[in-house]
This record gives sequence, C-alpha cells and structure tokens, in this order.
Amino acid sequence: MNHIDEETLALLAIGEVGPSGAQAEHLAACPTCRDELVDLRRVVSVARSTEGVALERPAPAVWDRIATELGFDTASAPATTPSAAGPAPAPVTDVAPRRRGRVRRRTVALLTAGVGIVALVAGIGLGTALSRGGDPAGAVVSRTALDPLPGWTGAAGSAELERDGSGSLVLVVDLDHRATEGQAPLREVWMMRSDLRGLVSVGFLDGDTGRFVVPSGVDPARYPVVDVSAEAADGDPAHSGDSVVRGTLRSRS
Repeated sequence: MNHIDEETLALLAIGEVGPSGAQAEHLAACPTCRDELVDLRRVVSVARSTEGVALERPAPAVWDRIATELGFDTASAPATTPSAAGPAPAPVTDVAPRRRGRVRRRTVALLTAGVGIVALVAGIGLGTALSRGGDPAGAVVSRTALDPLPGWTGAAGSAELERDGSGSLVLVVDLDHRATEGQAPLREVWMMRSDLRGLVSVGFLDGDTGRFVVPSGVDPARYPVVDVSAEAADGDPAHSGDSVVRGTLRSRS
C-alpha cells in the first residue's frame, strides 16, 4: 500500500489543502496515515493555542525530555554554565538522527514553518504534544480526523474517545481555527449513527476545543460518527444542518 507522503499530511494538518477523493479514501482505509494525521493536527491545534501567550525559557531538563521523545542522542549535549557577560544561551542538543521506527522529522519541520511551533517548543515542550501516550486524561479508545463538509473548505480537526479513570468515556474534540470562522457563533458536537439518521448532542465547544462525557446510554459503536455543526445562538436544540467537519471514530490498531 502506498501511503500519503509526509509533506501532504503536513499540509492537510495545517489546513492549507483538503484531501482529494483518493486521499480521503486512503485515509478511511489506512489506520497508519489516519492516526498520523490526527497526531499532526493535535500538534497544530496546541501550537496555535499558544498565540498571544507570554512564553518563558524552559529548564534544561525540558530539552532533555524533548530530545528523548524525538529519539535524539542527548549524551553529547553540552552543559550550560551561567556567564557574567549575559544570559546563558539555550542548551543545544545533538540532533544526529537515531531512527526509532518511523520518526517524522521532515513533517515536524514543515509544521514548524507553517504554524510557528518553535514557540511551542520553547514554552511547553514539543514532546508533550507529539506523544499522547503520557496524557493523564485517559486511554485513547478510538480516534478520527475531522474532514470539511461542503462550504467549509480548509476546515479541519480531530476527535478522540478516551476512557478515564472512572471508566467513563470522554470525547475530546479539537478544531482548526478555520472551522470556527463564519457567521454562526457556536459549534455543537454531535455523535451520529453511520447512516446519519440518528444523532445525540454532547455539547458545545469552548472556542476550538472541548471535552465531553459521553452519556451512559450512548454506545459509540452505534454512534461512531463525530459531527461538528455551526449553530446560531437562537435556543433551537435541533441540528442546524450546517455541518462544518465530520469523521468516523475507529479503534486504535
């Protein structure tokens, strides 16, 4: 199977382009590319959330954790010593590649250029954004990329279903900023049947992200489709019919 190249996945994650018909079919059938796209979109979402935030220089230990997460060799990283002539320079890590499976360095470089992820590295550590394995929120059960619907070209997002420590299912939704544009001010999250004939609202996004406890009577196996709609602030509980993005949750493999 020929996978979607890393440059294209980066552009899809940033929202510069939408998937072609062939790419959409491939993403639906290929868990490797689909999971990679979801991860990259989360990186983009976290990076963009730092806009306007005052960032502080991280401690050297943060850089060590980043290097470890990315598979870089930290053995030769120089120690930093304060200098009376001015502030100490940021620690430099030897970035000689050490392959650990399929490390997406070129893709990360593209995202760096596209969304200013250097600020994210300096502020909170890229390793946290790239790895969901250490997320204390819960174990990821299933996930999906959220693709644009007609009229919303360039909108994108991701959704993950997590099981928290109490056993409850939590739906985590992140949107690209383009999915929050438009005249309708609200974004409502729905879980739908595969035939789109049944749906349940789980709540409204706060900006471009949200975490929602799935009602105990809603079986994600029967309602696997995640839909985000643009809604007017008119008090009407029905779906507006204006879906922004949509995707089908699939178990992690």
